[in-house]
Amino acid sequence: MKNNSQISLKRLGILFLLLGTLLWAGSVRTQVSSTRVSRGQSVTVKLIAEGSKVRFPSIAKIGKYPVENLRRSSKLETRFVNGKFSSKQQRILSFEFYPDKKVTIPPFRVEVDGKVLQTRPVDVDVVAAGSAATAGPVAGFALRMHADKKKLYVGEPLILTVDAVEPLNGSIVQMQYSPPQFKDFFVKPLGGEKQLRQGNATVHELRYLLIPNRPGKLQIPPAQVRIGIRDLQAVGDPFGIFGTPLTWYSIRSRPLSIEVRPLPVSADLVGNFTIEAHVDKKRVSANKPVNYILTIRGEGSLEDLPDPSFDIPGVTVYSDAAEVKSRLVGDRLESVWRKSYAFISDRDFTIPALTLKEFDPQSGKLKKITAPAIAVHVTGGSAAAAARTGRAAAGRSPAPAAAVPAATAAPHRAADRNGSLLTDEAYYARKAYEEKAARLPWYLAGAFAAGIALAALFCLLYRKFAARPRRHGVAGRHYKPQEALKILYPHINEDPEAEAMVRLLYRLENGETVELDRKALDRLAAKYDRTLRS
Repeated sequence: MKNNSQISLKRLGILFLLLGTLLWAGSVRTQVSSTRVSRGQSVTVKLIAEGSKVRFPSIAKIGKYPVENLRRSSKLETRFVNGKFSSKQQRILSFEFYPDKKVTIPPFRVEVDGKVLQTRPVDVDVVAAGSAATAGPVAGFALRMHADKKKLYVGEPLILTVDAVEPLNGSIVQMQYSPPQFKDFFVKPLGGEKQLRQGNATVHELRYLLIPNRPGKLQIPPAQVRIGIRDLQAVGDPFGIFGTPLTWYSIRSRPLSIEVRPLPVSADLVGNFTIEAHVDKKRVSANKPVNYILTIRGEGSLEDLPDPSFDIPGVTVYSDAAEVKSRLVGDRLESVWRKSYAFISDRDFTIPALTLKEFDPQSGKLKKITAPAIAVHVTGGSAAAAARTGRAAAGRSPAPAAAVPAATAAPHRAADRNGSLLTDEAYYARKAYEEKAARLPWYLAGAFAAGIALAALFCLLYRKFAARPRRHGVAGRHYKPQEALKILYPHINEDPEAEAMVRLLYRLENGETVELDRKALDRLAAKYDRTLRS
């Protein structure tokens, strides 16, 4: 009886040993995240091989769908079989792909420890996005992307809308949105996210303004959302320190193909616009600014409009950055472009007319829009001073010829017609001229010495006053904007900081709301205030 029991135990041990050997023999299998997914949902595939040396095949596509996020990893597992510890190495090749219809993951040949093993094929069903049919934890979720037009011209605006449909079942804990990677478009978001209630779902809507910058068949890649679903099978944290365990899924929209045609004519704008310009005054004192505002408005995009520039001889021109505002009115994009200029001169000038060419994609016609020229009259400047000088010169008679010394006019003359030097006025004039010429070197030497003395005195005084502590506007007096403007204006060409402050003061003087740094204003004004140096 005892012998039979020992034999049975030996047989059972041998059986367990054979079973352990079979379990730990080299093997390979395919594991998928789900065999039924929504359109746009990713399928995660893992090829898991157990062995010391593993060689996976090269995988680029599953059917027609490219493979993404290809990763390799390894894991060491230890098991206790028949009273003995044994370990096996797991090699894992994982990747994702995004099917839009039913697809079969083919069998793969994997070399494990010198043997070629093959996985089994796996079928994956794809249901419509947002379908309530069984499609895993993300059932009912959808990510859609659509544009308001499929054909357009270069520079013509395109409105792209991305909708994320979230079912109201409470399963989605977090969402991480990644916008499309726009490559050949100028992009500007139109507002923020809008949430709309649609049946038993919430629609998260995002809109973008796109402007194609080259012709051709352009691709807009898909938008993507990562969804965090509460994992009910994971071991929860009883204290709530580490939060709710989540399982993440990736959802993609379909890509879009846009046909972009080149403009048939050269144009500055694409759309239908009007242009207007006005100044705050047409008559101004010399060196006072004339504020000029240029406005373009209409249907279309003005985001990439180059700033017009003005080059007027004898006129200094300042300008601010252009301000562009866009909004959707129904299915139309309305835009307003506005830019301010300041013209400063000491003579009359004319702001030239500005003409822009626009192409209307609806009618296919080219037309021009023009802001008229504006003449500005300047009083009290260099032109007025020149006119006064001319009038004064015209009122005086020419200087008499006697103003020129006679000795200079006729130095060879020694006597008058009577031959007497005593009565020859020219002789005495010449003598006086010669005496002055003889004293000229002494005059020059004296002037040079006086210059050196004055320069030395100036250096002594400068050192004396430079050593004294300066009175800064922050701790001393405070300047009014008009007073500071008079002090700083002569220095705008030598000090960029003074130039920037003068521009702010001009805007403040014209009634605009500006942020003025009082400390900087007082410091700059004190720097150039002559009364502080006297």
